[in-house]
Amino acid sequence: LRMVKAVADEGSITRAATALGTTQPALTRQLRRVEEHLGGPLFERSRAGAELTPLGRVVVGRAHAVLSVIDSLQAEPVGGAAHLVPAQVRIGVKFGNALVGLIRGLRSVVPSAEIVTESETRIDGLLDLLSSHRLDFAVVHEFVGHELMLDPRLRVRPVGCEPAFVLLAADHPLADRPELELSQLRDEKWLMSPLDVDREADCMTRICFEAGFTPVISHYLSDGHAIELIRAGEAIALSTPTNRDSGMVLKPLVGTPMRTRRLLLVDRDNPFVEHLDKLARFTADTLAETLEKQPVYKAWKDLHGALPAGPRPRRSALTAS
Repeated sequence: LRMVKAVADEGSITRAATALGTTQPALTRQLRRVEEHLGGPLFERSRAGAELTPLGRVVVGRAHAVLSVIDSLQAEPVGGAAHLVPAQVRIGVKFGNALVGLIRGLRSVVPSAEIVTESETRIDGLLDLLSSHRLDFAVVHEFVGHELMLDPRLRVRPVGCEPAFVLLAADHPLADRPELELSQLRDEKWLMSPLDVDREADCMTRICFEAGFTPVISHYLSDGHAIELIRAGEAIALSTPTNRDSGMVLKPLVGTPMRTRRLLLVDRDNPFVEHLDKLARFTADTLAETLEKQPVYKAWKDLHGALPAGPRPRRSALTAS
């Protein structure tokens, strides 16, 4: 398992052999024996290196979990073997405030574990990493009415729900309004998340249709370019209520037509699953604290009340746009 993981980490049999202190031919022979035993190739070999096959991804995902337990066994005294905890916990979170809350919780419940964060912005990517056991926990978001299709093996805890506000340039003609009707924005150019990130564009199209118009989505961006376009008045965008970038203003939408729910996820067989509820409380508390620091959101909440995080629909399904 360590050999397979080394090839996956290095992306090359030659580099993996160097890292393991063996030769490339010896490692190749050993890898072939492993593949014969498992019934299929774990890597596609090319001049560029070695890339995991679907079977290889499953094996490497299991290897992470097994090796963590083995490392713990080797490190634990015999008398403490009944309370083994994997030496490493891997998390994937798109938004920083949820990441902070989850890390705080993990330091509380498993202080000895190393915390490793996976950088993945796509919701489907995070779900794939969970399903293949390359992540222990993930915090994802879904839009109410457009719930995610989740693997039934996942344990789910809603940890927050936020209204979608509109982000405008500070000198936008509507920037002085306390709240905006969605229909007032029918002639605007919208900026959305890339289509492979989440279902924001689907949800946006639906709520605009219900408001009597079709949105003009001119840009699909999720990096610094998006902020610059909005600040320059070239586009407007939906935003979480925590955005505090200068040169722009946040405006609530009348009736809160779009809501974003945050979910903490873990596989039911994960050794950390027993800590799910406590970690959910840490994450939810940090999300709430972050929202309370945004004056526009706090004023909105004082008027309308906080949105409940759950429960989710009992059957997670993709809602038609």
